[in-house]
Amino acid sequence: MWFRAFLGVWTLLLTALFGWLASHGSSGAIVFHKYSPGYFLLLLAVAGLIALTLLAQSAFLYFRLYRIRREIILTLTAIFFSLMMAEAATRVFDPLGISYFEESTRYQLDMISDPALGYKHAPNLRRVYQGVEVSTNQFGLRDREIEPKQTGEFRILLLGDSVTFGWGVPIEATFGRRLENLLTTKLKRPVRAVNSGVGGYNTVQEYAVLKQLAGTVDPDMVVLLYVRNDIQSNDPSLNPEAELTLDGKTPPEVILILAGKSWLYRLCWFALRYSRAPSSATLDENARGVKESLEALSGIAVLCRNRGLRFVTFYYRPLIDAASVPPLANQLFAAIENIGRRYGFPVIDAGKWWGELDSRSLTNSTVDRHHNARGHEILAARMANVLLERGIVNRSWP
Repeated sequence: MWFRAFLGVWTLLLTALFGWLASHGSSGAIVFHKYSPGYFLLLLAVAGLIALTLLAQSAFLYFRLYRIRREIILTLTAIFFSLMMAEAATRVFDPLGISYFEESTRYQLDMISDPALGYKHAPNLRRVYQGVEVSTNQFGLRDREIEPKQTGEFRILLLGDSVTFGWGVPIEATFGRRLENLLTTKLKRPVRAVNSGVGGYNTVQEYAVLKQLAGTVDPDMVVLLYVRNDIQSNDPSLNPEAELTLDGKTPPEVILILAGKSWLYRLCWFALRYSRAPSSATLDENARGVKESLEALSGIAVLCRNRGLRFVTFYYRPLIDAASVPPLANQLFAAIENIGRRYGFPVIDAGKWWGELDSRSLTNSTVDRHHNARGHEILAARMANVLLERGIVNRSWP
């Protein structure tokens, strides 16, 4: 009978899938020193399906299932089409701004490799990400063309990642462009802020940007927006297409790539992730990423001092930290402050600026926690106040 043949084929497929999955380990291996808890649960689920399928082929159950085969087929079909409708609805209505994952992937795919930076924006690029036009200049910066200084011009080079880049907002609404306008008005002299922010950059890459651009941009001051994930290491090369292809991938990697194609999966993953308690992780100063980041920060300070440039670091805390500050965030700020005292540059905790403000009104969406235009406006205003009130910039300098 076709139903028995179907069960036999299904059993073979599940067995082959189980063997493929079990033959590879996963990251965070705890169970049997080979599998993470989540991956082991997946293996148990597949093994359970195999057991149920074998049980269904026994004489005791087979004829009972055969009698209700139409109901089984209808139920499975209904589940399948319900999931397809839920996926379609997620893509149409974009709950919580889940499209951010798709758009950020498109952004990464447009990067080009660079031997010193790992990756960077392509020069003279014209794209639209999350409905916002993005264009780059001859150096791949999201900014105007770099021209010689005007007479009396005060020039600032902004170092940072996607926050400095201005993800999700027009270039005129970014804190860099707003800071430029505010200081021009306050100082009554031309001020130019050059935006070198690139999504995903860490301090090592920002240091490399400074070394590449210092001579060309000719800044009077360098402003670093230090974000907590700057302590994450980035590989020296970039091949986005290779990261998304299934060739040569382990089963866990294949599963994650395929699952990531579903907006519904992304929505469930996000809901699960942010339903967990806040992280209680602490700073490991011996970790590779932490050491590299703090060493690069020191390198930026030394380079600025040798070139006679003023340098200031703003420690940016994501708005999600406003309600519950992880210990790691405070410890990292303390480590940055120590470097600031050692090399004589100010370190400002920008996390104190948000106070009782509603974070939802300052971010692009629930999923995309980058600042929206209003968030950038507040960030620029507070930066300008600090720079002026502390005398870091003034009308007569340099």
